[in-house]
Amino acid sequence: MTLTLAQQDAIDHSTGNLQLVACAGSGKTEVVARHVAALLDPGQLTALSPANIVAFTFTEKASVELKDRIIRRCRERHGDRVNVARLYVGTIHAFCLDLLRAEVPAYGEFGVLNAVQQALLVDRHGAGSGLTTTTDLEGKRLQRFKDTRRYLSALDVLREARVHPQSLTTCSVVQGLGHYRQLLASTSSLDYASILEEAVRALRHDLEVRARVAERVRRLIVDEYQDVSPVQEELIALLHELGATLCVVGDDDQTLYQWRGADVRNILTFARRYPNVRQVRLEENFRSSRGIVEVARDFISRNAERLPKAMATTDAQPFEPGDIEALAFLDHDAEATFIARKIKELRGITYREGERDRALSYSDVAILLRSVKATGGVITQALDLAGIPYVVTGMNNLFEAREARAARALFYFVAGHNDVDEFALKASWEAARLGLDTAKLDVAVENAAETRRTLDEPDPARWELLAISRVFARFLEDLALREDAVPENRGEASFYNLGKFREVISDFETVHGDRPPLEQYEEFAGFLEHGAEGAYPEGWKEHDNASPDVVRVTTIHQAKGMQWPVVFVPALLQNRFPSPKMGGAGVWHLIPRAAVEDQARYEGSIEDERRLFYVALTRAEKFLYLTWAPIPGKNSRYVKPSEFWEQVLESKWVKRRDVSLDHRPRRDVASG
Repeated sequence: MTLTLAQQDAIDHSTGNLQLVACAGSGKTEVVARHVAALLDPGQLTALSPANIVAFTFTEKASVELKDRIIRRCRERHGDRVNVARLYVGTIHAFCLDLLRAEVPAYGEFGVLNAVQQALLVDRHGAGSGLTTTTDLEGKRLQRFKDTRRYLSALDVLREARVHPQSLTTCSVVQGLGHYRQLLASTSSLDYASILEEAVRALRHDLEVRARVAERVRRLIVDEYQDVSPVQEELIALLHELGATLCVVGDDDQTLYQWRGADVRNILTFARRYPNVRQVRLEENFRSSRGIVEVARDFISRNAERLPKAMATTDAQPFEPGDIEALAFLDHDAEATFIARKIKELRGITYREGERDRALSYSDVAILLRSVKATGGVITQALDLAGIPYVVTGMNNLFEAREARAARALFYFVAGHNDVDEFALKASWEAARLGLDTAKLDVAVENAAETRRTLDEPDPARWELLAISRVFARFLEDLALREDAVPENRGEASFYNLGKFREVISDFETVHGDRPPLEQYEEFAGFLEHGAEGAYPEGWKEHDNASPDVVRVTTIHQAKGMQWPVVFVPALLQNRFPSPKMGGAGVWHLIPRAAVEDQARYEGSIEDERRLFYVALTRAEKFLYLTWAPIPGKNSRYVKPSEFWEQVLESKWVKRRDVSLDHRPRRDVASG
């Protein structure tokens, strides 16, 4: 790989603080990996040991990729002279959890709740969690299930934002937070906010912890710095105060999570807030074609408050007229039908990847939506009709998948819920079209019926045999499911969705796994019917690294850090994208707006929506399709195109009509 001057400058930086302003596709992971390898060079007087370096990534997947890249670059540069086993690469939450378990004995055996498990815990302990004893700003008491999510969001704001205590003196949710903290302690649990909160407390007040961390951490690398929240920035500042130099990596144009508490001002003001900062701009895009780079760069330039930079093309992909299209359709069905047809046409088109040519496959295609819940249904129906395999990333719309509905029916049956009998259970699994053997399905249903008859087992020692996860695994074993037996080329997608259902079970058992079987199954059936679909926030990333050969239907938030040769961005409608501010009961009916510094960022802005659209544009490597169609309704809210769609039309790189792909060279998909 030939490095640019800016990349080499960043790699060689060894003293003081470093800010890498990394445009989309600029190879930041490679630069950071080589930078770490340089810091570990045994031949340098300033060399650090691996234990002296801590690198924060935004996701677990990114940490795996970065750690692997560091290992390879260290091996290339140092051979076997450097062992990176003690170098920390992971999320900021995982680092803080390790810190608490190692340095604060009280947290040694605490478990960690994700957002869904949090909600399940709060709903199980309505009064004990503070939920049902809390009132909103008008004095109305909160209710289980109905108000759980906004209650938990309010607790996160109180713990992670910069708040003004004098504005909270009459705020009931503050007392609720006290109850919630007691519940976490009594159940030996931490949530993500409390992990950060307690780690900051230890680093600020425990002199022995401060001394040990100061001795260990000499270089702190923070990826995706633009999405750091105030409490995370407080932790970073504490580590710097203890002697660590900083390397922050990010792009203010790709700030996505202000609505969740991230503060873009952190990256905009970094060089003013920290001493001796060297700022390096990584502007070359090594991912996309010239057309995509220029369309995206011109679009994001409409945001006024930005760090100075200009994404530049390296012609990473050849551009041909028709690679970028912005199209309008008469109705939503026509738009979805076009997407399905175009995917069929693109499959098999020759695509340049590195030094070789190969055929485009289904897994090279992503459909990115502002909201899958709001606009994904018509598109997935069109994919079904066209026989195109796909997965919807995250948990939203999970129960639109036939196999997920069949799995839900299993637990309705076992719990005696919704009048699902053996006949209905069999019919549900047959409707899933998984290529099942009828005799094996009969056996699986009979064994499920036996489980149903034994749910009132009185001996707690035998309850483990009736665990929901175990019963589900046994049912699938009885079915003898085979991926290659699933018709319509849906094997990978079906197994992917069943894996997501397992995650639903795992979340539920984390909170309710200690209950008697009959009570547990009844609660789980109720959760599947009333709570599961709404429990997972849109943008939820399931713990899955599988890469099936299927089209991805996902939110733009979930697509951050990813890229595809082909990207569709449909439903570009006024009042959908950019999204208007949401009404109804929310966090700010529990917390006064004046109590939170820079509160407006939580409610979003046109600049935030523009950043989100920029991220969507820059996920594409070669083909990019931007579409819209009116959705008629009595209030005519969704009958005009998004202003973003109209602004993109100004570019000379964008075609306003569909261009045939017949002249493009093709290859056999199976041979690549």
